Amino acid sequence: MLSPKIVQDIVAMHFDLTRGQLLGPRRLPTIVLARHLVRGASLATVGGWFGGRHHTTVLHARERMRRWIAVDRKFAKQVEDLRRTISKAG
Repeated sequence: MLSPKIVQDIVAMHFDLTRGQLLGPRRLPTIVLARHLVRGASLATVGGWFGGRHHTTVLHARERMRRWIAVDRKFAKQVEDLRRTISKAG
């Protein structure tokens, strides 16, 4: 499993954000989307990577992204590209 820092750095770079923005409290749509796409561990662990968010928050985000991927091919490709980048880092 990759370290949280590596996953966070890759996702932040993909969305042209800083790691601080990704981990911070702001809820701008781009930042929220980037957070929703971070995976790589249990729900509770991923929640911990983002300032102790509850595992149900992470579960909700994953379900939301799963539904979006199912209906938007362009978004699905973007997510797949991001997954490939993360898996190559491992």
